[in-house]
Amino acid sequence: MFRETFAQQTSTAMDIANPSPVLIETGSTCADAAEQIATAHTQSAQSVCVVDGARRPLGIVGLRDCLRAAPETEVDDIMSPVDLIASNEWTAEESSRQVLNDDPPILPVLDAQGAVLGVISPQRAYRHLLGKAEEGVNDFAGLVGTPEDDYGQMSIWADFRRRAPWVLVLAVAGLAAGYVVHVYEDALDALVILALYMPMVADTGGNVGTQSASLVTRAISSGNIRLRDALMVLWRETRVSLMMAAALFLFAYLKVLLISNPADVPMGLTLGDIAFAIGVALAVQVISATLIGAVLPLGATAARLDPAVVSGPALTTIVDLSGLVLYFGITTHMLGLGTIG
Repeated sequence: MFRETFAQQTSTAMDIANPSPVLIETGSTCADAAEQIATAHTQSAQSVCVVDGARRPLGIVGLRDCLRAAPETEVDDIMSPVDLIASNEWTAEESSRQVLNDDPPILPVLDAQGAVLGVISPQRAYRHLLGKAEEGVNDFAGLVGTPEDDYGQMSIWADFRRRAPWVLVLAVAGLAAGYVVHVYEDALDALVILALYMPMVADTGGNVGTQSASLVTRAISSGNIRLRDALMVLWRETRVSLMMAAALFLFAYLKVLLISNPADVPMGLTLGDIAFAIGVALAVQVISATLIGAVLPLGATAARLDPAVVSGPALTTIVDLSGLVLYFGITTHMLGLGTIG
C-alpha cells in the first residue's frame, strides 16, 4: 500500500510529513500529555512536539517519558530540545536522509513563521527512501541506446531487440524491489533501528562497488587485464573485499553499539545483538558489491559493449537492490524478527 503513497515523485518535506500531528501545549501536565498521545493510536505519535501558543516547537516529549514522570509534572520539565527542524522548502529525500542520519525522534516541518506544519517520523522517512530505491530500478531504461544511434535508420526488429531485454530485466527487478519492500515492512515497524542504518549500508555498498568497477574498467581500457584474466580478477577482488568487510564490520559494530539508543531495542534483544547483525549484513554487502563491480565490466567486455556503461545506473541499481535483500534478509533472520510480538 505505501508504495502508492511514498514511491511517487515528491517535492517538499510536507509530502511525506504527517500534516495533523499531535502537539502538546506548553504547561501541560504529563498525565494530560500521555492521554493525548495514547489516544492518537499512531506510531509517529510516540514522540510529539511541545509548542507555544503560536505552534512554535519548544521541545520533544515521548509517551514513555510522560508515563515515567509524576502525573502532575509539566512536560516542559522533561522535554528534550529540538535539535533538528526542517523547512517546507526541503525536499522529501533530503528530509528523509536527515532523519535517518541524525536519528531524531521526529523531525518538525516549519512554515516561514516557525510554526509546526507537520512532523516526519523515522517510519515515514525510511518508507520514502525504500520507495525511492524501488523507483531506482527504472534507471535501467536509461542504458538503452546512445546518442550515436541513428533512430530513423534502425529497423523495427533491431530496435525491438535493443529494447526488449532491458524491459524484461526492468520488469523482474521492479517485482523484486516490490517484494523486498512488502516482505520486510512489518519487521521494520517492529525494529525501527534497522532503518536508521540503512543509508550507511547502501552508501557503503555503492562506494565499494563503484570503486571496484572503476579499477577493473581502467585496467581493461589500458590493456592490463583481458577476459582470460577474469578468474584472477575475481580472486583478487574477493581477497580485497574480505579485508574491507572485516574492517567495516568492526566499524559498523562499534558505531551501532556506541551511538544507538538502548531504549529503541525491543524486549528479547540486546544492542549487541543488533550491532552484530548489522555488522554482518554490511560485511556481506561489501563483498557482494565489490564482486558485482568487478563482474559487470568483464561481462560488458565479453558482450562487446563499452565497459564504462556499467559504472553508471546499472551498477547503482543492482547494488542498491541486492543491498536491500542482503541487509534486511540477514538482519531480520539473525534477530528473529518474525518472533517479536
